[in-house]
Order: sequence, then structure tokens, then C-alpha cells
Amino acid sequence: MATGLVEDKDSALIVDYIDVDLPKSALPKNRLLMLDLLANNEWKRPLYFSGGSFEAGEYLWMKDYLQLDGLAYKLVPIKTKYESVFEMGRIDTETMTDIVKSWEWGNSGDPEVYIDTQTRVQGLSFRSNLARLTETLIGENKLSEAKEILDIGMKNMPLKGFDYYNFVVPFIEGYYAVGAPEEARGIFQELKNIYQDHLNYYAAMDITDQYNSIQNIIENLEGYRRILDVLSIGDSPEITQEERLEFEVFMDKFSHFYEGAEEENNRFEAAHSNETILLDSLLK
Repeated sequence: MATGLVEDKDSALIVDYIDVDLPKSALPKNRLLMLDLLANNEWKRPLYFSGGSFEAGEYLWMKDYLQLDGLAYKLVPIKTKYESVFEMGRIDTETMTDIVKSWEWGNSGDPEVYIDTQTRVQGLSFRSNLARLTETLIGENKLSEAKEILDIGMKNMPLKGFDYYNFVVPFIEGYYAVGAPEEARGIFQELKNIYQDHLNYYAAMDITDQYNSIQNIIENLEGYRRILDVLSIGDSPEITQEERLEFEVFMDKFSHFYEGAEEENNRFEAAHSNETILLDSLLK
């Protein structure tokens, strides 16, 4: 508290102690060094862990005691359980919003700038962390702040420059949640066009080449259906129905790969399900 490691508003969340379960086999020197830093730090200065690795030892076996500050994880005496590695670390929305708004993006949002492969991969962390911040802000009913973060992400990491379209789905959900359906539909349309272009490319192949590309075809159909699921939750039934009919046209282009597709589509249409129907379960 005295050093500002934990904000006053979170003082009641501080735990009395932290149990650290060390390996019973051996500790390499780098881990001993990290433990020595921890033992002598006495919470006087923040200890940060970089992301990218999810091995328990990389976080001194204290992954339940992290706070996500931008792209780094800060060790805090507050326990936060998580379900998956993408949910690791608590989020203080005020702190993280200040960090995100201070980032310098350079020309990353310029459509004329080529985004190399490594930068696209690194963009996954930016997108997922911005999505987590947005979700937390929405949970705190800070809708205008959440929209500002969504805008930052979409302006500086355009779809066609950074690829990895599955990581854009939370932005569609976020825009609907903050009451910005036009922005949500715009991302949906852009993603839909990308998936349709890919599927038209595969549909133009002969059957042998299609079988050789079956995994890519399935991934594009699943991605297309996933954004349609989001649309069906956030938008009007009329718009959803129109888009669903268009999606079925693309399903029909690959009807020779699966059986029972009509039954599955009818079930999806009746239930308005937000669960992705995995097409590999329909493969012959």
C-alpha cells in the first residue's frame, strides 16, 4: 500500500500470505535468482513478468497472483483464479487504460504499410489484451471507455494487415455491448468478405485440390459461422436471417464434404445458437 503496488480501493483484497509450491526435483540457477529477487524485494518495487510463456516456473509458481498491466504481468498480493491462459491476471481498468492510451503505434494502422509475419504474431497479444480490458470495462459499466479502447484496437490493427481473424471476434461483441451496432456490422462485413473470398477460391479448385485443402476450408467455414453467431446475438432477427441465408450459399458450395448439413442448418436456424457447429463432425 505504501509503495502504491496495490491501490487503496483494492486493499481489502490483499491476502495474508502466499503459498509457493516449488518443484520437488531441482531448481535451475535462473529460478534461484528470481526467488532471491523476490525474497529481498519486500514489495518495495513492482516485479513484472513478460508474457509469451505460460510455464508455471516463468512466473515463480504464482500465476494466481498477477495483474495484467498492458502487455506485462505484475506480481500482486491479490489472488485471482483463471480458467485459461487468456484470462490470466486480474485487470485494474484505470491502470491498464492509462497504459494502453499511452502506447505509440507508429504507422501500424496505415494500409500502405506492410505488416511482417512476426509483427502479426505479436499483434495477438495486443488484440487479446485489449479485448480483455474492454470486457472488464463493460462489466464495470464504463461503456464510453470501452468503446474508446475498441476504437484504438481497430484503428491501429486493421484486419487485413494483422490477420488472425478469430481474435477480432471479441471486438464485434464489444461494439454491440457498448451500443455501437454500426461499427460491429462494419467489422462483420469486412470479415465476411474475407471468408467469402477464401471460400470462393477453394470452391474454384477441382475436387482433389479441395480435399487437400479440407482443413483450410473447414476453418474458414467455422470462422464465418462464428461471426454469424455473434451477429445473431447482437443484431436484429431480420439482418441475421438475411446473413444466414447468404452463409448457407457458401455451405452448399462444399456440400460434397459432409452429410446432414441441412438438418444441422435447420437446427441452427431454429435455436439461434451461439455455439459453433464444428463441421469436422459432419465429415464423411
